Amino acid sequence: MKTFHRSVLGAVALLTSTVGAFAADLYGGSIKDQGYTPTMTRPAMFYARGDFTAGSNDFGSLTEQPNYTLSDRHIGNNRAWGAGIGMYFSPQVRGDLTLDWSSAASVTGLIAPATGATVQGERQFGVKHVVGLANLYYDFDTRTRFTPYLGVGLGFATNKTTDGNVAVVGCAAACSATMDSASKTNAAGALMAGFSAKLVDRWSLDAGYRFLYLGDAHTSDINITRTPPVVGAPNSTPAVNVNDMYAHQFRVGLRMDLR
Repeated sequence: MKTFHRSVLGAVALLTSTVGAFAADLYGGSIKDQGYTPTMTRPAMFYARGDFTAGSNDFGSLTEQPNYTLSDRHIGNNRAWGAGIGMYFSPQVRGDLTLDWSSAASVTGLIAPATGATVQGERQFGVKHVVGLANLYYDFDTRTRFTPYLGVGLGFATNKTTDGNVAVVGCAAACSATMDSASKTNAAGALMAGFSAKLVDRWSLDAGYRFLYLGDAHTSDINITRTPPVVGAPNSTPAVNVNDMYAHQFRVGLRMDLR
């Protein structure tokens, strides 16, 4: 029996020394020598973002009351800057609230001579946007620093036209026509596809495409000035309406995880 006890104690001592040697090899030395303390990084729950956007714009139609549809219509490109705050709901699902401010895109459209319109000629003005969206994304887990994603957004767009004018033609007297700025707020929606790339620690590059529906905009009524004044002639004509605006946008920005 004593021999059995000595054998068990010897086996325990051998096992203890073996485990200690394995731990020393695994961590580069003993815990006493290294003062090793396991460290764990708490996953981020929130993030902040900043974005730059370059957009190509279009719309359904340009119209004026009572029944004029402008021809030779065109809308230019513009740029936007945005910021937002977001939350990680799971390793694959996140959401954020974003707000973007754009520069003005130039808009032109023509009511040709001999149409019977009060003011004939090309309308010229600009339109800019403030867009607020609540977005939801699905991140595809590639187990690398590169993470593709798909997203959808819903919110509002406040579309503001700038002061403009009409290159008047067919006016019986010398005349000019101008329009003041006006704004309209609509429902807005977005579809997104892109990727994020881990840079360092809490920072990621975010780049992608966004289709953005912006709704409608309008100018003020067109004000007419005649020299000399014409008795009985109208001094204004209805506003120009920009219908169903949308944009194809390329976005690039930075996301910073908040812990």
